[in-house]
Amino acid sequence: MRQATFHKKCGSNNFPEKENHEYEVAILLCILIIQLLPDFFAILQSAYNLLAFSSKEFRVFKLVAICETLRCAGLSIFLFIVFPKLDITHICCLLCANVYFPYLSEFILVFADRKRTAKNRFIHTVKVLPHAVMISICLGAAFMWGILGFNDNNKALPFAMVLYGIGNWETWIAKNHSEGCLKELFRLKYGLRKLNWTSRIVISFLRILTVIGCASYAVISKKLEPAHFLRFLNVSELSSETFHLLYLALALVILNFLIRLSVRFLAAMKMQLFNAFHPALILSPLLIVLSYEACHKIPMCLINSILKPFACNLSCLVWKESDGFDTKFAMSVLAIACYLFWCYNYLSKRKMRKTDEVIDSMPIFLNGCAIENSITVFRHVIGKRDILDELEDDTHIGPLKIINSEIDKTMTLYVCATMWHETRNEMVQMIKSIMKLDEEHALRLGEKSQNIIKFRLEIHIFFDDAWENDAECGRIPNEYFKLLFELLMELTASTDNPTNEPWSRILANTSYGGRLVVKLPAGTLLFVHLKDKQLIRHKKRWSQVMYMYYLLGHRIMDSHLSVEDRQLQADNTYILAIDGDSKFEPEAVIKLLHLMNTKSDIGCACGRIHPIGEGVMVWYQKFEYAIAHWFQKAAEHVFGCVLCAPGCFSLFRASALMDDNIMHKYTKTAFEPRHFVQYDQGEDRWLSTLMLKQGYRIEYAAGADAETYAPEGFDEFFNQRRRWTPSSVANTIDLLADYKLACQNNSSISKLYIFYQMLVIGFSLLGPAIIFTMLVYAQVAAFGMDSLRVLVYNAIPVCIFIFSCFVFDSSVQLFFAKISSITYAFIMLAVLIATTQQVVLETIFSPTSMFVLAMVLIFLFASFIHPKEFSNILYGAIFFLMIPSTYVFLSLYSLINLNVINWGTREAVAKATGKATASDKVGEKWVKRLGFDNEDSIIYRMLPCLRPPQPSSENVRALERKMERTERLLKTLQKDNDNTNAYDAVSMLNIIAEEERRLAGKKSEAIPFRTIDLSANTRSTGLTIDTLTQTRRGLWMDCEYLQSCDRGKLKQSEERFWDQLIDKYLRPIESTPKEQSNIASGLAALRNRIAFSIIILNGLLVLAIFLLQRHKDVLSIKYIPYEGFQWTKMNETTGKFGKTTEALKIDPLGMGIIFFLMGILIVQTLGMIIHRLNTLVESLHEVSEMEDVHFESSTIKSKSTVLNEARQMIDAKNYERAHGADGYVRNGKMEQKYLNNVLYKLEREDENKQLPRRAKRII
Repeated sequence: MRQATFHKKCGSNNFPEKENHEYEVAILLCILIIQLLPDFFAILQSAYNLLAFSSKEFRVFKLVAICETLRCAGLSIFLFIVFPKLDITHICCLLCANVYFPYLSEFILVFADRKRTAKNRFIHTVKVLPHAVMISICLGAAFMWGILGFNDNNKALPFAMVLYGIGNWETWIAKNHSEGCLKELFRLKYGLRKLNWTSRIVISFLRILTVIGCASYAVISKKLEPAHFLRFLNVSELSSETFHLLYLALALVILNFLIRLSVRFLAAMKMQLFNAFHPALILSPLLIVLSYEACHKIPMCLINSILKPFACNLSCLVWKESDGFDTKFAMSVLAIACYLFWCYNYLSKRKMRKTDEVIDSMPIFLNGCAIENSITVFRHVIGKRDILDELEDDTHIGPLKIINSEIDKTMTLYVCATMWHETRNEMVQMIKSIMKLDEEHALRLGEKSQNIIKFRLEIHIFFDDAWENDAECGRIPNEYFKLLFELLMELTASTDNPTNEPWSRILANTSYGGRLVVKLPAGTLLFVHLKDKQLIRHKKRWSQVMYMYYLLGHRIMDSHLSVEDRQLQADNTYILAIDGDSKFEPEAVIKLLHLMNTKSDIGCACGRIHPIGEGVMVWYQKFEYAIAHWFQKAAEHVFGCVLCAPGCFSLFRASALMDDNIMHKYTKTAFEPRHFVQYDQGEDRWLSTLMLKQGYRIEYAAGADAETYAPEGFDEFFNQRRRWTPSSVANTIDLLADYKLACQNNSSISKLYIFYQMLVIGFSLLGPAIIFTMLVYAQVAAFGMDSLRVLVYNAIPVCIFIFSCFVFDSSVQLFFAKISSITYAFIMLAVLIATTQQVVLETIFSPTSMFVLAMVLIFLFASFIHPKEFSNILYGAIFFLMIPSTYVFLSLYSLINLNVINWGTREAVAKATGKATASDKVGEKWVKRLGFDNEDSIIYRMLPCLRPPQPSSENVRALERKMERTERLLKTLQKDNDNTNAYDAVSMLNIIAEEERRLAGKKSEAIPFRTIDLSANTRSTGLTIDTLTQTRRGLWMDCEYLQSCDRGKLKQSEERFWDQLIDKYLRPIESTPKEQSNIASGLAALRNRIAFSIIILNGLLVLAIFLLQRHKDVLSIKYIPYEGFQWTKMNETTGKFGKTTEALKIDPLGMGIIFFLMGILIVQTLGMIIHRLNTLVESLHEVSEMEDVHFESSTIKSKSTVLNEARQMIDAKNYERAHGADGYVRNGKMEQKYLNNVLYKLEREDENKQLPRRAKRII
């Protein structure tokens, strides 16, 4: 083939004409880099996942391995043998002709169908004629060049055509291959099965060997010697053009990755490119046009001058030998037309209905030299046939496989709030949030669209310590419940009927206290459970146990549905856990529901928590919460699992909570000292740990915002963190200690993630020493003092604080911490100036300067990519000033007060809690500590004030009169067993008993009524103490503010459930003084062991850093950033600053700490970036699913709606091991534990037992 004649030529030749082996080797290496690097990274990724996540599936997909090997063989023959003899135009035409195999496959399928009559055979024979013509055109266009023009490639070209046609299996595998021997390829193409890691490693290795083998043949044919390749090991001998080529190859690899990633993002957002603009369709025709323009319109000198830095040139060959008809030209044009026709049909997606369950998938492997074939998105509707196929393959699962069908797409949402002693503002914001959700739920249920999330809603508020003693009515709801009730009446008052109807508010007695049921304006029922700590255990964990067993055990397990229906109900039931001061919008809840509904391996999803309130402490917490969510929680979400789902706003899946070793373990009572810290101090963290160990994933949804009131006072903040910190550390250590089980059960937890958490927990334990030494040497730089003196000055307050934490009360500790925090805030200002000075003097190339500047830039970058939360960066100044307070004093306060297990927040007065206030106990405590409470002591006898008060004679006479009235009342009960009279008598009896206890000076918790022995009398009257108590407990409904409510009664089944649940799990814990003393001793011993160990480790680290800095001249590393580096140093003789070329002296331990902290920060920053991209994808996905506003309404269901509802009754969805285009495993849990049905296991365990008992044994 001769050179073409061009319109414009250049006078000089811009490219070398002689043979250059370096250039040929560079081109060969570039092709290998582009084609092999994706497979190399695939091997690394698969090996990591195989080792880190302990996969149990090692089967190799043989058909995929064969096809991918043939694809690489054909493509490599093209690249190394055929294409070097062609120009760009002929290469594009040849690629277009490669679509012959899809036409051939379709021709064979249509012609070989034997299930047809003679007439149908004739009709379909006519139909296959176009396919035969297409095949002839494509093969003719391809082999015309081989037969007529390129005799050297007569054998290589057809061989490559056959191999590449068969190997490019995604182009010819179609819907009609869903059965038969090619079913495996069909399911891999459309994402119905995910290729396991073992297959990825084997297939990638085969692809690499195939490409290397073909490249070796090309090396031999070009007579290249090994010495030509060894020259590339000596970088200094390579030309600049060679470097440019290698850089270009690496840039193409990165570009291919970004293109594929972008297509994944578009698929995840349910967006797609127009077929006319897809690279697979326009690439070849566009290259042909550009090649023609370059060869015939643009001067060659201009093009080659652009290509000269890469030592390349543009080679153009003539299309036609003469002006007459040219067969090759005509066949090429027809081949391009056939390609465009096939490619448009190949890329076209049929329209999907909104109710269809669609999965998007992409080609499994990335072909760097044929990227257009690796970015095609395949869409498939999941149908019943796919479910049955999966059931046939999953032969290892148990005797029952439950299909998560679409019988009921409406989910059930229980909002469960735990309250104690919230303020009015906190209650108002929670009730308003609930009412907004109530309105949203009503609107969604009334919406006709089938494409929105619908849910049934029920609200439950569990009120701890809701009762107090009353002289007339005995136990009545306290002032906090009264405030809640008044707010409910105020906020739920309707404009049409301001008073509301009594039937919309119902009161009922329960085994745990009482219940108020209120109907909200949009129809949702709100249940307020009033817990009496005399009848049931109080505190948040036991409230969570109450609603888990009640809503999941009694409501689901105690139903009369079949196991399959109960499993479906559990899968579609969610619990939204909130606190009494939470504030959220309905959109945040919808986002969590959407996330949980999309990914079935998620056991819990939590949102972004924003602290609200007033004061400096709240400002500090705004920045602290921001960086914790931006960095730590995002990194946990991306690289593993979120370790803690906050109880103030988290959505739990019912079936996950009902799984083995979650709910049942959560009811475990703490007996060992460490259990008090791990179980009761941080119940949210412990529940999260149980879910992670069981194999469920906890995810963080940054778009689901919620607000909660943060501690506004210094003391309350320290007490809150005193609870959180030990519990968080204890649960993390528990997870790390049991990492093998966690890695085995949870596919999201890898050994590398465990190692990352070990580094984080190590920093938290050694954080006081690191921050302390940084403070010391920052002060040395700021004030120019001796390091030993500064160390001593800073150690004195820290040691005094440690001593006070061991000896004095928390009030003294907090007072000292407050004074120290204020003092160090001023010192931190000097530290800021000193750090700035050090950065200026040592330049930005010193390790300290780079670390400081990197932290500032990373925090600024984080705030910029969180534009809605950008204002939080302003509170970083408060955070900086409080670093010594929180990282030193708060850490020590939490550590040394490990044995204190009371909450310390929202402490109420004695009237509500039944406990004496701190001021009442101070005197008694010091009297006991000094031994003055002993009756044998002289001081006890001399000071009457130390003796307990004696009952006066008037009180004695009053008790005698009450006893007489009691006897008369008992006689009346013996004569008349009327219920009304019995009710009055029992009321009087209990009133008398209550007064008796009050006058006797009982300061502990109220005890059951046992003061008067009524056994004989009650037997004669036919009443029991339990009956009297039950009747007596109804008096609280007679409170004046509750008269607008109706009266109700629980069903016997529910009463029986509560009685059994309380008897087994929730009965108030009664302990003797000896047992309490043993618990206190055990906690103190645990505190001493842990506190002394950590304090000693931190002290050793401080001493090591100090000694290394003290002997910096000897024990240091000399660091020169670059040749000719200068920095500013003070001259000790003159006292002036001057430039010096001395090397910077860095102690190795300090450098190690900087690298350690910077490494953690970089990992968290990468996690933050990836998480923000995922959030962006989800947001754009929501935008893509928005519907246009329709103003017309109709009461008659359309035909499509009826068909959709009918389809929901028969269709099902449950596809396993699917690989979606967004990179997530959709509705597939590959381990056997996920395939076993939760409800079936429960049914099998308690098949012959009563259902309420089975509900208590839920797991």
